[in-house]
Amino acid sequence: MVSVAGKVSARGVVRLSEQSIKEYPDLTGRITVDARRSDWRFRAWLEGGWDGTVLKPRRDHALFKNYHDVYQDNTPYLEFKELYAERSFNNIDLRIGIQRFSWGRLDEYPLNDLFNPWDYTRFIVRSLEDRKVGVPSVSATLSRSGWTYQAVWVPVFVPYRLPKSNERWAVIPADPNLSKISGAEVIQREPALPPKKLENSSVGIRAQRLGEIEWAFNLFHGFDPRPIFKSTALNVEQRRDKTFIDPGFVPSFHKITSIGFDAAAVKGDWSLRAEAAYALNRPFNVRPELWGYPKSIEVGATPLNPAEIRRDTLDYGIAADYRLFEDGMLTLQAQQTVIFNRPAALYDRTIETILWANMKAGWMNRKIETNLTVAYNPEHGAGMARANAYYTFTDSWKAGVNILLLDGPPQSLFGRYSKNDRVEMEVVYSW
Repeated sequence: MVSVAGKVSARGVVRLSEQSIKEYPDLTGRITVDARRSDWRFRAWLEGGWDGTVLKPRRDHALFKNYHDVYQDNTPYLEFKELYAERSFNNIDLRIGIQRFSWGRLDEYPLNDLFNPWDYTRFIVRSLEDRKVGVPSVSATLSRSGWTYQAVWVPVFVPYRLPKSNERWAVIPADPNLSKISGAEVIQREPALPPKKLENSSVGIRAQRLGEIEWAFNLFHGFDPRPIFKSTALNVEQRRDKTFIDPGFVPSFHKITSIGFDAAAVKGDWSLRAEAAYALNRPFNVRPELWGYPKSIEVGATPLNPAEIRRDTLDYGIAADYRLFEDGMLTLQAQQTVIFNRPAALYDRTIETILWANMKAGWMNRKIETNLTVAYNPEHGAGMARANAYYTFTDSWKAGVNILLLDGPPQSLFGRYSKNDRVEMEVVYSW
């Protein structure tokens, strides 16, 4: 038995600030194929299109996105989000190939969901599902006596993906003045990846208990999928009439160990979810002003100060979903990160909080779909508001408008993108 489904969407963006980088129209197509035969299952999820956020793509770029570059400017592009084969043996399901995993219970920032690196090229505007980069991996799932056990092995390290400095969603974590030098081009070098050795793989085990209250224990040992940077040396070169700046930092990769727990329960119109994780040796960057950038930028090389520290952290959060009416759902969520032995050099506070609220509703027998999300980080006074409305014309066609507003200090989670307020129009065809 074979089933095929697909979707094509075309988007156009109107920027609300002239200071933000222009974004071109975007075309994305995806097709999924599921095939079953006896105890075998095959799944392929191929995505491709034209990425309007990419500026000045390389002329010799490959069509397919790869698993070893942080900065990828493929457009047009193709990417396998999933491509795996699965075989069932009694109570065991063995799966091998390019996979995405979903551990944890929270929305947007699940604390135990650590196997898949994220694509940050359109970070704020992408759903959690679309941010995940599939990884070559092997997984085994065993179901027995109300328990489900899952073991995952990712033998090859796959880095997160970041936008380039000339793209709309880029963030320069160090001195922001580097991007203000007239006529200068910032060069972002690819980092050296960890060697392909057994000790550089990632592994994890999840034990989940099913019932009226579903709960699970999670153990992960592998590379932290959250972006962090290593400082090197600021290098400024003058070539003819143009200035080239190597900002002196490259993405860095560190292993962590995370011990986690999550649970969920449904009671009437309420659904409650909770999640916690204790991470050992999680990396952080110190405040940008401590990196050692000179007050005036001159031609030559300037060594920078070490910019990384490692600390244990405790992350926890709770979410509640309430059905207001038949096609209306309200979600409230709060999560915090506690940094142990926090030094004054960190921009992050000892406790960092993110508060979320989401209202999803359907009207006119779901002909109209609306969604409103607001988020707030009280420690830094940073916030986000996102709203969209779609009208369904037929079973295959729908169109809508998305609005995104961001605010906060330049180094805060939402403030770093504050110039990127925008209105987006989208047309979607699916089958």
